[in-house]
Parts: sequence; C-alpha cells; structure tokens
Amino acid sequence: MASWSDASYNWQSGSDALTNDPRKCHVASCYKKHAYIRNPKGRKIYSQFCTHHTCDRYNPEDHGYCTNPKAPSDKYCTVHLSCGEPGCDKLGQYAGLRDFVQWFCINHRCTAPDCRSRASEPQQQRCAAHFTKCSLPSCPRPAHLHRNGRLDLVCAVHYGTTPCLAPSCSRTTSASSRYCPVHKCAVDNCSSPRHASPHNSTACRLHLCITPACTNPVSYPDRKRSAHCARHTCRTPSCTNPHAIGEDFCNLHACATPGCAAEARFADEVSHCARHACVVPSCASPRLSADPSSRLGVGLEDRDRCAYHASTRERRRAASFSGAGIDWEGLRGRFEARGEGKRLSDDLERLRRLARDRAGREGDFARYRWEDEEEVLERMRGVDLDDEPPRGKFCY
Repeated sequence: MASWSDASYNWQSGSDALTNDPRKCHVASCYKKHAYIRNPKGRKIYSQFCTHHTCDRYNPEDHGYCTNPKAPSDKYCTVHLSCGEPGCDKLGQYAGLRDFVQWFCINHRCTAPDCRSRASEPQQQRCAAHFTKCSLPSCPRPAHLHRNGRLDLVCAVHYGTTPCLAPSCSRTTSASSRYCPVHKCAVDNCSSPRHASPHNSTACRLHLCITPACTNPVSYPDRKRSAHCARHTCRTPSCTNPHAIGEDFCNLHACATPGCAAEARFADEVSHCARHACVVPSCASPRLSADPSSRLGVGLEDRDRCAYHASTRERRRAASFSGAGIDWEGLRGRFEARGEGKRLSDDLERLRRLARDRAGREGDFARYRWEDEEEVLERMRGVDLDDEPPRGKFCY
C-alpha cells in the first residue's frame, strides 16, 4: 500500500468545469474539476474539491479525502490546522514535516527542545516523556521551574534551603547544588562553580569556551569535543568545530568558492554551496558558471554543471543525434561566437572602407601630379597650351 507521500495529484484534471457539472469543486466561485487518484487496482478515488482546495491530511487510499476544504495557500483545512488542545482556537502547523503531525500552540506544547507533543503536566508544561521529578529520593513532586524556563534538579519545597559555598555570598541554593545561581555554572545539571577570571565567565572551567576572553559556555556540554560556545561554533547543527573569524561555518561545512560564506552542500573540504555546486544531486564539484576560466567551449545550458557532468551531458546529446548529419560542435561554436563575430565583422568592414577611401585619394593625387608634370614638359618643348583645353590643377 502506498504511503501518503506517494498519493500525489499527478493523475487528476486541473481544468475548468461547467457551472452545472457535478465534477466541479464544491467551493463557491471555484470552477476547477475535483481531484482524484487511482488506487493500485485502478479505481478512482474522488475528492469533493479541486487540487487547490483539497486538504492533505489523509491518504486517499486508506481513509479517502478530507471532507473539509482548505485555503489554496495552506496545506490542511482549518480543522486539521487547529491546536490539538480541546477548546483552543489557535491555528498553525509544523514546518518542514512530510507527514501530518498534530500541532499544538506554544501554550499547550511541551517545552522540551524539539518536542511536538501535548503538555500533559501543567506544572512544568511538559509531556509525560519529558516530565522531571525532584531528584531527592522518595520525593514525587515535580522539579522546580525557573522563570527563564530552566528546570531545577529539585522541587520547590527543597529549593533554596542550602547556603552558597562561594566566599562572601549569603544566598541560598537548592540541595542539588553547592552554589547559588550567581556562582553556579550556567550549564544545566552542572553543580561546579564558575571559573574565576577577570572577564566574569558564566561557566566552570570544564564548560567554558576556549576562545580567549570569551565568557560563554560551550554549545554542546554533553560532548567531549565541544570546546566553543554558540558564537564561536560552526552554525551547522551538531557540529562542534570552530569557524574562522568573520565566517559562519567551519572548513568542513563552508563553501569552497572564494569569497562565499554560505554553507556547503556536503561535509567536505572541497564541497560547495547550493549556488556554486553542480546542479546534479550528490555532486560536490563546482559548477562551471562559478569558474570563469572554465566557461569557454561550454554551452549556456551546461554551465550549471561541473566539468564532468557537462561533458557527460554533451556526449549523451551528441550520441542521441549521431547519424543525423548535423555538426553540433560547429553549431555551438557559431552560437557562442555570434556576438564576437558580429563585432569583428563590423570592424573589418570599417577597415575595408577606410582602405578604399585612402586608395581613391592616392589615385587622384597621382593622376593630378602626372597631369602637372605633363604640362611642364609641353611648355619646355615650346608647345602652346592655350589652344588646348585647360586641365585640372592640384595644389600641393
């Protein structure tokens, strides 16, 4: 049986229907035909609405289509966008999820990180899986919830009954910590004192960022390799490597294209970001458009690929047209050089025109000079030139 992700609308008609057509979408003022899908046996399963107004909550092959319309900009109808808490009228959905997950608003959702379950324990606003009890033996009370959302190790009854061990400190602390919140390490579940430094650090020596003059705790305290805070750690999730000054990602996750600060597609020192990497999935090589020296001899349609995949596509294209009597290499060369050839042709024509004009002027100059020399010779022979028609003079 196909999953919900396989139940696409590629087999439905999105054309308009007549006003009295029973196949018309049931949403008022919509004249699109209703959506349908074929099950493995070939039988059509119809929706009451068109593609734009059909809710994606159910797999049509299992439960049929949802009977409530949705807005074209939403994925689900208002019934399935509503908060899962009874009586709550807030609408929303979790982004980036392929399958449907019941949404809960911020007031009814578990406050544990990355948890989308309903908060069944009102004392901590946690679900049953993340509900924390007092760490003292035989105490069933919930752990104390601080105003900043941090859970203590003990309940409210056992919180604040022990004096802080820091020198000259009169504050009290819980039974699970030897230091008050001012002198305790900022990392949860760590009872060590803060590291004494002139920069007023907020973590102990073990959890303090190793960047000089930094006072923040490490990003991942439960990992031994985590040695930098969130400000100095690579922004890639779960990466503990530091990033360079002025960058957001480490060498493994930064784009290898010079001057680009985006995240690389793969964790590799030679990988590139989605803008500079080859358009072929799973390829980490740079596309030809990112390297000006590699653009010559490559068609415009292949510049979003790397050198290997561009040549592979060119060979495949040439093989598909083999025997057709078409010089594809010559056509591509003419297409690429069309603009340059037009400019060279104009320059050549201008040079030819200048050469013709110069040749014409030199010819006139030679003819006039020959006529003047002929007239001088006739005068030297004593020939009267008054009887002859005047000839043109050339002044030089």
